[in-house]
Parts: sequence; C-alpha cells; structure tokens
Amino acid sequence: MFGYVRPRQDLLEERDLAAYRAAYCGLCRALGKGYGFAARFLVNYDMTFLYLLRASAAEAAPAGPCWCPARVCGKKTCTLDPGGYETVAACTVVLCVEKLRDDIRDKGFFKGLPARFLNLVFRGAYRRAARRLPAFAALASEQLRALAALEAAESPSIDAVSDAFARIVAGCAGDLEDPALRRPMEQILYQTGRFLYLADALDDLKEDWEKGAYNPLRYRFAVTEGVLSPEDQAYLTQLTDSSVNLAGAALNLLPGRSHHALLENIIYLGLPAVFAAVRAGKFRARAPLFSHRRREREAGTREEAPAKPGNQKKLK
Repeated sequence: MFGYVRPRQDLLEERDLAAYRAAYCGLCRALGKGYGFAARFLVNYDMTFLYLLRASAAEAAPAGPCWCPARVCGKKTCTLDPGGYETVAACTVVLCVEKLRDDIRDKGFFKGLPARFLNLVFRGAYRRAARRLPAFAALASEQLRALAALEAAESPSIDAVSDAFARIVAGCAGDLEDPALRRPMEQILYQTGRFLYLADALDDLKEDWEKGAYNPLRYRFAVTEGVLSPEDQAYLTQLTDSSVNLAGAALNLLPGRSHHALLENIIYLGLPAVFAAVRAGKFRARAPLFSHRRREREAGTREEAPAKPGNQKKLK
C-alpha cells in the first residue's frame, strides 16, 4: 500500500529534485542507524513525504555525502537531520510491520509465510519503534483491526474503510505539541492516507476480483472483468481530487514550509498523476510520466492538476 505519494519529477526544478532525493536517502540512512541494516529496505516515497512535511516548519537541514549500500563504490547525498528523522523512521517501521501482520491474518498459513518470516526479521525493530511512539503503535494496531473487521464484513462503504486507514496516517503527526502545526499536518496526512487507500484499491482491483479477495470497489460499484466503468472511474477520481484539494488547503496553513515548492508538487501534481497512471493501468510499469529525464512539458503533455482550494469544482 506504499509508493503512491511521489512528486512529478519531470516538473521539478533541479534543486528541488536534489532535495527530494537527499531526503529519501537520508531516511534510508536513518532507518539503518536506528533499526538495523534490514530496516533500510522499508524506505519508501510516502514516508519521505512525511519527513518533508514534518521538516517544513524548520529551516532546511544540511546535506552531505553518506555511504549507500546500493552504490558500494561511491557515496550519495543525504539530508543530515538525525532529530528530524527519528519520528519518521519509527512511523515507517510501525506501519510496515503492521502491514506484514495484516498480511499474515489475511493470507492464511502458507501464503502468509513470507510475511511471517519478515515479521520475525523486523520484530526487534518494531519493539524499538513502538517504545519510541507507543501511542502511534497502539493507534495503528487498533485501526488495522477495525479495518480488518470491515473487510471481513465485506463493507461496501468507501468512506468507512478509507477512514480507518487515513486515521493511521494522520497519527504520524500526533506527537507534535504545537496545535498550529499539528492540526493542519494531521489534515494533510489524513487526506493523503485516504488517497493512498483509494489508489491502492483501484490498482489492486483486477487482481482482487480474480482471486475473490476483498476490495471495497467490488462491493460499491458494478465491476466487469475486474474493471470499473468509465463513469465509476470518473466518480472515484472526483473523490481523490477532493482529498488532493483538502490536503492542499491545509498545506497553506502550515507555518514556515521550507520545502514549499516540493510539497506543492507532490500534492497538486504528483498525486493526480499517480492516480491517472493507476486508472490507465500503467502505474506499476513505472511509466515515463514520473521520469525527470522525460520532460513532458516540452511536448505539451502535462496532466491537468485539480484546481487549488477556492477554485475547485463542486462534486456532484
């Protein structure tokens, strides 16, 4: 369920793209230092967004060279912000391990063996992360149980199932003491979590339909051969556009925002582009849409992002 929150790299300035890559590598480094080498494999785009969001109220952290296990003959540029990564790394471990445990419950013994093995690998890391963020670990566990109950009941309510997951993502800002910072950040993360769930549901729809697995879209819409009708896809796009616009409105309430352009790119350009790729069945193939080298704006093929708050069309 991770990997959907990413920027439109082809529409980023070189400076912002470098900052994004440094933040991603910095999170990988922080996971390794705090939770062991294996935890580096948990790094993802979505939690990089979380770091940039949480770091936005402060001055941009310095960057410097750091060792990269994927590039043994050289180094990469990483954001050097140990304090800023502490909570983000802990949230990453908790979310990923809770997802493994959810897979164990859903897939049975034999199909769940890979998840069982990985759960053992990250058991110690999870305990350290849960000690670092006990309230968040409890929230994640509680909401995933609620989500499992909705799935077991084959709930057709898109709002109910996406809300259960979105509450977990919003909890990544629950430790912030300043309400002027915490409240808009929780709203951004909640709407991002809602988007995540809906994008993942659409991305997995055909596979879930073939396997007979739970997917809220199967019960909410008429699905033909694992595909939604154009009208239902358009309706689902309206829902995700609404989350994008609400997240963008909350972004404007954040103080500081040292990564202003990068965060706006992710919310207003990256999220709609990801969902368009999911709708077209091209997201998993890593279409050129997300490549910085293929500047589609030069060819005049830029996707149209949802209007910013104040200009968005009313949902029907």
